[in-house]
Amino acid sequence: MTTNDDDSSDALTPAQMLGLLQDQQRSVQGQLGGFVPVIMLTWGIAWLLGFGALWLIDGARPGFALPLGAAIAVFCVLLAVAIAVSTVLGIRSSHGIRSTRAAVFTGAVYGCTWWVGCLGIAALGGGLVSAGMSPAVANLFYPSAYVMFSGVMFIVAGAIWQAVPSVVLGGWTVLIAAVAPYFGYPTHYLFLAIAGGVGFLALGAASLVRLRSLRSRVVQAGASGASAGASGAPSRG
Repeated sequence: MTTNDDDSSDALTPAQMLGLLQDQQRSVQGQLGGFVPVIMLTWGIAWLLGFGALWLIDGARPGFALPLGAAIAVFCVLLAVAIAVSTVLGIRSSHGIRSTRAAVFTGAVYGCTWWVGCLGIAALGGGLVSAGMSPAVANLFYPSAYVMFSGVMFIVAGAIWQAVPSVVLGGWTVLIAAVAPYFGYPTHYLFLAIAGGVGFLALGAASLVRLRSLRSRVVQAGASGASAGASGAPSRG
């Protein structure tokens, strides 16, 4: 009889069970969304410096001009690093969390799609050049195409991992990709560097603040739950 009483006393109340589930959900959301600020900050730096380097090819003449080869190398390296960071962190975000085969498949396909899309744009651009696209138009096409593709991928990422900042940033990225060609060469590079780079950095900082707030609530909720459990435990006299 005493054992039954002890078991009844140790059982969680409905309110405690709901609180436990909410704490676990916040913890999972914090882990899944932990990569978002890092990715945004990485892309912010890549865009600010990468497109800034492209603008310096002709944008600061006659005072200064960055060699074409150096500018393209800087841009490509930064873009590759940003894509690699997005891919690796997207895959690692689900480590330690029980996941379905479908979820793992979705993450892997999403990561690979970055590379497939970028290679596809390069092939498409090459075909257009072969068909007569002028270098002046190519200078407008390539950056806008890559930026627009990135924006679509950010929206998809936000839908998959339920990251609202990623959806917002994706929409903003698609918008600036469509507007950039209207500035003409080479000002469109400067526009993309500022509008895209600063946008990434701002939302990355906002996401970091939101993530820290979420983790703080998880810790506080866990401490409150432990305190409530200790106060509600029966004394073993």
